[in-house]
Amino acid sequence: MFKKLMERIARVEKYLLAITMSVTLALTFANVVGRFVFNHSLAFADELVIALFVLVSLMGAALCARENDGLIGLSLISSRLTGKKKAIQKLASGLVSILYCIVLTWQGFIRMTSSLQQGEHTFVMHLPRWIFWSFIPLCGLFLILHFIENLSDFIKESKAGEEA
Repeated sequence: MFKKLMERIARVEKYLLAITMSVTLALTFANVVGRFVFNHSLAFADELVIALFVLVSLMGAALCARENDGLIGLSLISSRLTGKKKAIQKLASGLVSILYCIVLTWQGFIRMTSSLQQGEHTFVMHLPRWIFWSFIPLCGLFLILHFIENLSDFIKESKAGEEA
């Protein structure tokens, strides 16, 4: 059941990522054309593109975390480990990653609620800033879920390997 839920979450993430990247590309292209052809840029484009870039980066990291060794890792030590030492390293790495993402999500949530309480708005578009801060806890939650999924898959594979 958890695996099916994660498949659905990953599908939603992929669609959001595709839409967000398309909007970012269109805004950036329109802004470049506006600057060079009309000597006038879209004032809101830079602000929106930066916010969408944060969303793309974090959501892309979450999707990479779903894959085994999908995120960049240093294999200097882990490639030399075998057996139980490698399993311990993988578990420790997964737990530290989950812990980091919990802190990231919590701090993003604190910043988002602070921005909401203070009534902060963006400079150009005058949109509530908490909307953009919400990308951090949302994607942090996705990261946590994908690291748990990855760790769960590793544990299941390890148990299956021991039984064989």
